[in-house]
Order: sequence, then C-alpha cells, then structure tokens
Amino acid sequence: MKISSILKKIFPEPLGPVSNELTDELAASFFPADSTRLAHMRQACRTATRLAGQMNYDTETAEKVITAALFHDIGYSEKLSKTGFHPLDGAAYLAHCNAPEDIVMAVLWHSSTPVEIESMPEMKEIYSQFPAPDYACPIYKAVAYCDFRTSPVGESFSFGQRIVELENRFGMDSVPPGIARKTLPYSRQNQQDFAKEIACAQKKNLPWIFCDIDNTLITPGKTIDRRTLNAINRYTTAGGHFSLITGKHMISLPHLVNSVGNYTPHAGVNGSVIVRNGKLEVFGEKVTPFKIIENALIDAGVHYATYVSDGIWTRTELTEGEIDDFVKVGETLPQKGETPGEKDPIKILTFSRRDQLKQCDLVRNLAEEHGMSCVRTGEHFLEIGPANHGKHSAMMQIMKEAGWPDLNSIAIGDSENDLTMFGHVGLSAVVANGAPEALPAADLQIPACEEYGVARLLDALVDSAQDGCWSIPGNWLATY
Repeated sequence: MKISSILKKIFPEPLGPVSNELTDELAASFFPADSTRLAHMRQACRTATRLAGQMNYDTETAEKVITAALFHDIGYSEKLSKTGFHPLDGAAYLAHCNAPEDIVMAVLWHSSTPVEIESMPEMKEIYSQFPAPDYACPIYKAVAYCDFRTSPVGESFSFGQRIVELENRFGMDSVPPGIARKTLPYSRQNQQDFAKEIACAQKKNLPWIFCDIDNTLITPGKTIDRRTLNAINRYTTAGGHFSLITGKHMISLPHLVNSVGNYTPHAGVNGSVIVRNGKLEVFGEKVTPFKIIENALIDAGVHYATYVSDGIWTRTELTEGEIDDFVKVGETLPQKGETPGEKDPIKILTFSRRDQLKQCDLVRNLAEEHGMSCVRTGEHFLEIGPANHGKHSAMMQIMKEAGWPDLNSIAIGDSENDLTMFGHVGLSAVVANGAPEALPAADLQIPACEEYGVARLLDALVDSAQDGCWSIPGNWLATY
C-alpha cells in the first residue's frame, strides 16, 4: 500500500486547508511572517534550487526536490499539529494535498526521523505501518542534504556548523546533537554523491578552491613556499580553479597574486574588494556609519584602521605592537588622518585581542547597534563590516560571473571570517592550527599551515580525479 493511502487511513480528515498547488504562498500561510521555521524552510528550498540546477535532473525531479525541501518542515505549523511529531503531521497534510508519493515519503522520513523514532515507542509503532524510506531516492537524498545544511533561522550552514548550533542550543551531551551525529554518515554520503555527480554533470573534474591566506596558505611573516606553489600549479594545470580570499587589502598582495596567478579573480577585505585581471573593484555594501563608529571607538580608547578602496586610514595612535601585527601579516600600514569618505569605507579593523573580553564585547555591540557585521580575522583583530556580507559574498559572485556550479567548490580557512564561506560551498576545510570557532565547523580538518595542509589537499584532489571527477578525501573528515 502506498504511503499516502496509509496516512489517509490513519488521518481520515485533512489536518488543514488542502491545495493541489504546493507553492511558497501556501507554505507561508501556515506560519507568522517573521517565523524562523519558515525562514529555515525557504533557505532549504534555495539550497535545493542550487542543487537541482547543478545536478543532471529531469524537470520533474528538479521540481520535486525543490518542493519537498520547501515543505519538509510544514508539520511544525500549529495549524497542522496532530501528533506533535512534525515529519508525520507534515506528510499527512501533503498526502491529503495529493502530493507526489516520493515527496510524501521524503517528508515522512526526512533527515533524522529513522533515528529519532527508535526512542519514541508510539511513533515507532505508527511508522511500522509504512514502507521503509528509499535512501537512494533523489528527493529523499536532496531533502536530507538541504535540511542539514540550513540553520534554524535560515542561514547556509556546513554540517559542522549545524552540529555546533545544536550543541549551543541544547547542550553538548543532549539528544539533538547526538541524533545529528548518527545521521551524519548518511548526509556525508549524500555530500560525496552530489559532489561527484555535479562535477560530472557540469564537466568540471575539479572544484573551485577559495583559500584564505594567513595561517592557512602562509605562516604570517613568511612567503609562500615552493611546495605549495607547485601544488597550486599542478591543480590548475589539471583543470582546477584557485582563488585567494582574505581579510587583508588586495593592495598588499600584488606579489602573492602574481605568484599564484591572476587567471581567476581574487578577493580581499572579507569579500569587499575583488581583483579581476589586475583591476581592483569594491564589491558589496559600504560601512556607511563609519564616522560614528570611529568616534565611538576613539571615545572608548579602541585603536582602529578603516579600509577604503585604495588604502587604510586611522586617527588613533597605534602602538608599536599594533604596527608589528600589521607588518607581520604583510598588510599595508594605515595612513594617519581622517578617513576619506568619498573613497567607500568598506571595513573597520579594531586591534582587539581575543583575551580582551570587555573590549571585544564593546566592538561587537557597536557593530550590532549600527546594523553591521562583526568577525574575528585573527587573534589580534576584530573587524566591523557591512551587514550580511563576508567572504562568501565575493566567492559566490566570482562563481556566478564565471557560470560555475557553485556547489562544486571548496573553501579553506582558519578563522571566524571563513565561516560564511564554509556554509555556502560544496565542501569546507580547516587547517589543524585553526581558531576554536573554525575547527568544528568544517567538513575536513587538514594538516596545519606549517605542514603544507593546503598543498596536501590540492594534491589529494588531483589524485582523486585521475580517472574522472574528484572525490572527497576521507582521511581528513572531521569527527565532530
């Protein structure tokens, strides 16, 4: 017997107003306009749309993947809650809407449901009436992948970020993170399958690499080593793309760009400048309240440096140690004086060490007060930038301009400002020397910067693609 028929037998009456048109408008009708659950469903749908556009799906399958992702959590609506177990309530509603059977199956069994019901005797008894989930079904696989890669409030996440969020919300030893870890092997297999299928469908045998610089590609104070340059050259010769993406200003990096090659765009200032063929352009929003923020920092005794399109400025007297911090990472030293507002202020770096807790709270609160973002880019730097903007913004723009399938990509980093990249790429990697907020967020934990982690990953990817499309290196999979 079909799942829909069984559901209609268990729930003879529809749980809510039914419709044969499963649209965003219908999904939204079950939640308040500001619902985070609806935001989660819509983001999962956007990820599904990206996925469907890059896989070799037929039109019907693509539409089902997108619809199932949008409606996977519809059972959370108070208007549809019958049993209180959202996969069952959502599937029952969709059955009465005469949704396709594979969509109903995907919603009924989505994500961690097979694991969860093992500790829920009543639900396990109900679910024993249904056929087992079809783990190979493309609709089921896509929903599991998109759900796990979406935060509860609608952000793009890596698997690791999803588990960290559950730990922060429920506690390290609580049930939800444990269930997520049990679900992880299946989700990772999906990730492996999608990576290979997208690469093959798009005829891109290697992914586009977006690589942070300091403490990831290069040890601060040193130049790029020959082994890493050889690995980059081997990678690009084999058909891969490689772009630098950093918090530093691109005006500080002409020699490095020349070394790795300028055949692809590179990005700096946390995604606020992009260099294409040697030409630097500002990308994204500006820090419009920069003067107010600067004055507040000065009043609080916090030293800063404001980045504009072609330079860096400050009105504070930097200490020798702060100047040394800039010199160590090879950044252009700030000019002394008023920030020229006509030159597009795009970032305000503050000299705020990780252990300066009160100062860091002040800087983060100041950013929030003025609708800006705030990220740590190093142990000594806490930076204010445009809202909802980051390295991921430039990364996605670069791939969009190139017509590149953006899930066929890998971000490599070490710090908080790399996290949004981790959430948007097909695969993320963190070096072993990464910051505590970055280490649990990535899919891969590769060797440290000083142990040639980037070079070793590039070589592993090229080796995996010798007979076709690349594979995810299993030896560095994060354990979470």
